[in-house]
Amino acid sequence: MSEFNYISEKILNAEFSQEPFKHIFIEDFLSEDHFQQITNDPQIHWDETSCTEELISTLFQKKYEVQKFPGCITNPYEYVKRYNTNDFPTGRKGNPVESFGITFRLREYENPFIARLVNYLNGEEFKITLETKFNIKAQTRIITAIQKNLSHYAISPHPDVREKALTYLLNINKDSSVDNEDVHTHLLEFRDEWKFIPEYWRTHLSKNRCWIPWDWCNSKKVCTQNNSIVLFAPDINTLHAVKMQYDHTKYQRTQLYGNLMGVGNIVPQMNWKELKAIKDAR
Repeated sequence: MSEFNYISEKILNAEFSQEPFKHIFIEDFLSEDHFQQITNDPQIHWDETSCTEELISTLFQKKYEVQKFPGCITNPYEYVKRYNTNDFPTGRKGNPVESFGITFRLREYENPFIARLVNYLNGEEFKITLETKFNIKAQTRIITAIQKNLSHYAISPHPDVREKALTYLLNINKDSSVDNEDVHTHLLEFRDEWKFIPEYWRTHLSKNRCWIPWDWCNSKKVCTQNNSIVLFAPDINTLHAVKMQYDHTKYQRTQLYGNLMGVGNIVPQMNWKELKAIKDAR
């Protein structure tokens, strides 16, 4: 029996929340011992750094690599320059983006315990648990990794693309002081004038779901607690988003990030301006 069997049992026994959309939210997800082993590990969290340049140097030393990720750029030199001059262009053409950041993913696990945990979360037992709980029948592949998002990381409200079968996010931040910072995932719902969009996405299967402006939505829940996990199967209404400005030299937004990706053709993504045009024509 695996030392991590209890993780799958917690998910299988969890009740679904329905607001603002169907999801599972579990506090105190990892056992206290396992959570402390992660958050006290020097490859996961360390002392404050003096500046962003030192932080990025430390990340590379700790075996993190820049991860191509939505809401992010991949050039650390450009990121440092823009961060130090507060030069973050907004409203880039074709995207309702308010900023951008940079994401680092841990590539080599020096702590055998953390390596075993990530292997379990990438393994068949956990994958079957997720597919069973969320009644996922399609063929999928699982991706789980430890990631850090630096300041100005932002993803506008979106339900995730059709190819993604499940998303889960586990907060493994340095300590509970991060709970009060605006660095957490928002769960949202459409405002009344935009509630036609889910039905449009349901019936127009050749259109992939896209990012939309924040002011089309209301934030209904923020997943702030450390050692809490949120899981949901992307659908026409599973709006979630994040935007952050914080001092990442003190600590970094850190998560065990995972999803089930479908296997098959990718549907072209539509532009949010198409949805605005539909509303204007109504």
